Amino acid sequence: MTALYRKYRPQSFEDLHGQSVIRSTLTQALKQNKLVHAYLFSGPRGTGKTSTARLVAKAIQCEKRQENGGACGECEICLQNKGEFIDLIEIDAASNRGIDDIRDLREKMRFAPTIAKSKVYIIDEVHMLSKEAFNALLKSLEEPPSQVYFILATTEIHKIPETIISRCQRYDFKRISERDLAAQLAWIAKKEGIEAEPAALELLAKYAEGGMRDAISIFEQLSSQPLTEELVRERLGLTNQQSCEELYGALGSADTEKGLAVVEDLYKDGQDLQQFTTAFLGLLRGKLHAAVAERKQNVIPKLLEWAGLFDDAWMKLKKASIATLPLEIAVIKATHHEDKKTEVAEMVAAPVVVATEPTKREETLLHLDAIKKKLPQIYEAIVTPAVRSSFKTMQPADFKGKQLRFVTSTQFHLQKVRAPAAFVEVEEAIKKVLGQDFKVVFDLEEAKTPAPLDVNALGWDTVEEPL
Repeated sequence: MTALYRKYRPQSFEDLHGQSVIRSTLTQALKQNKLVHAYLFSGPRGTGKTSTARLVAKAIQCEKRQENGGACGECEICLQNKGEFIDLIEIDAASNRGIDDIRDLREKMRFAPTIAKSKVYIIDEVHMLSKEAFNALLKSLEEPPSQVYFILATTEIHKIPETIISRCQRYDFKRISERDLAAQLAWIAKKEGIEAEPAALELLAKYAEGGMRDAISIFEQLSSQPLTEELVRERLGLTNQQSCEELYGALGSADTEKGLAVVEDLYKDGQDLQQFTTAFLGLLRGKLHAAVAERKQNVIPKLLEWAGLFDDAWMKLKKASIATLPLEIAVIKATHHEDKKTEVAEMVAAPVVVATEPTKREETLLHLDAIKKKLPQIYEAIVTPAVRSSFKTMQPADFKGKQLRFVTSTQFHLQKVRAPAAFVEVEEAIKKVLGQDFKVVFDLEEAKTPAPLDVNALGWDTVEEPL
């Protein structure tokens, strides 16, 4: 029996959900026959990278490409391409990551296609290749045979060398919206004759966190009986909203005992504390967005503090020696530094925030630590790929007053982010994520003279020169 996520994998560009910009750009290029020899698809898992790669490959090799740029599905090539096709080669870099594997690929790609007019190589999880293998692949990307195309896919773009990225046409896949996920699940449920409450499908879509494959797989796992919201919550160990509201109320009234009691009850009921923390962080996020929209400046610092405490707790829960301890510490920290209790009603309006004044040294360290944790979100907020890549080479150096200084060891990337348009984009991304205005400064890191190293003592292998 075929798994549902394979059964309902996109067979045409029209079936590709949640990636409208990428779909439009690729189909236009195919319609106009403006193809490049190397594509790079990056993004979270289950967002359609491999499916899109197959659609592009089939369109490239199709003998009678449609007006919309997609494969016709009827020519000899398309009919053979429904199964394993000798001129469409898919490689899993996780298990074929060595230089010998890439050398073998380079040898084979010199031969003419067997059936189609071109060969297409799809390399999945390409970030898993070794440094030597990347060097070998680079040569192929620089001088590809006219009949060869590469489509690289990765979930970890930061692990791809800049030399590889610069030789590919890059597409960044975004997480699929909960609405699109729920709509697709409803369509599959109808096709499969499975009863499912809309609320249950919405909950599954939220749980999948933007991944279509995960959403369909979980849907199939639970579909042996009619899907209800209650069943989904029970099977996935999702905590109801009431517990989140109770904990929020305890924090708002600085009631430590009540907050600890909520955690203890969750533990006794066998609830997954990490999933509960995720749900609670979602509640805080909603409250924070509302406070920002309504300009409730007194509320925002407190919500940010709580979000930081429970985000730290979430990361520690998995390895906790005592299951409830990280959450209990977060509750105590959130409620015990107050001199006065703050009623929940005041949290919605304007709570009084009383905090001890940290020393200048502590304040700097705390801000830098918080900023470093937010870097992935800042990267995501930067729209232009080239600006994002250059900014990723920079690290927060110090924070004085309202001036935030970043440093990089590369003059090239320093010039890139100092360009007026790039500077504004980075500054806006930082403001968006951190919620404050900063004077951002970019500097070149001072060069340090390294001590002589014994390479053999470090156990490094000799790296071959690029072929």
